[in-house]
Amino acid sequence: MRKSSSPHRNCHPERSEGSRRSCTRRTSCLLLALLVAVTAGAAGCQSIPTDRHVSTFANTTSMVVAVARDTLSASNAAVVTRKLRERAELGGGVDDALFTPLVADDAYATRIEFLDALERYATALDELVSADRSKTMDKAVTKLAGALDALGKHYESLTGKKEPSVRRGAVKELVTVIGGEVTDAQRREGIRRAVALQREVMPDLLPVLRDEVGPAGIFGIAHRNQAESEKATLMSRYNVDHQQERLPKSPDARLKRLNRIREAWDRAATVKTLYERLQEAVEQLAIAEQALYDAISGTGNPEHLFEAVGRAADQARAVSRIRKLLKE
Repeated sequence: MRKSSSPHRNCHPERSEGSRRSCTRRTSCLLLALLVAVTAGAAGCQSIPTDRHVSTFANTTSMVVAVARDTLSASNAAVVTRKLRERAELGGGVDDALFTPLVADDAYATRIEFLDALERYATALDELVSADRSKTMDKAVTKLAGALDALGKHYESLTGKKEPSVRRGAVKELVTVIGGEVTDAQRREGIRRAVALQREVMPDLLPVLRDEVGPAGIFGIAHRNQAESEKATLMSRYNVDHQQERLPKSPDARLKRLNRIREAWDRAATVKTLYERLQEAVEQLAIAEQALYDAISGTGNPEHLFEAVGRAADQARAVSRIRKLLKE
């Protein structure tokens, strides 16, 4: 009895060896083409940021804003506190200059209001990302439009440039993505529009903030000058008392004064680092904002966004640690 052979699934058993090789090559080509198509499809998907990417950006923005606002607020209050302490120690009368904060009220308020608007933008963006009901989405988009409108006004006051009229109109139209029953596609379209609108002003706004919170900015210089002045005053007074033999006889009393000088010395040395780290955090936030826009528009890899927000978050945490060291 003749033993039958099992037929090949793709190539006929009666074909020649050359035909079988040709068939194998075609099969390999098809598999390769399929692999290329799958890889290309995966790469295409990667160009679209997920809700997690957007949420991570929003949370990091809120973190950077929080440490910036805390630093500026604490520094502003610390200047008055130190001046009052010095006046109490050294004596003398009082005047308006004694109670003047680090930055004049109007300029200080403008910067804090800008940070508040930036935080509202980030919060609304995160709320829209996590919204799962029509009503929740509607509220998030309305809040987002309000934050974008406020940032447009700050754009004019901080940069001296006119907000693009096209942007103003587009912000008002943002809420039109919500109509009747809200779909997930409408929600994502709202996020895409918001990020695109923000991109029209952020390249100018964030550099202004970065420069002003840096060591050479209005806050950094004034804070450093105040810290150096406090250190110099305490050292000078101690040396004068030493020369005139007016220092306390008790070693513990002298040590107490020396420890106060050491604290002032440490504070003066740390202030510069504080503003350097804060400046770097804002710089990384600007890079992350660009990465988010690139990912939304399909021209960049969302993973670059994770790298940027990670660096911004690290710098923000460093600012928080330094703030604690300063004991303002």
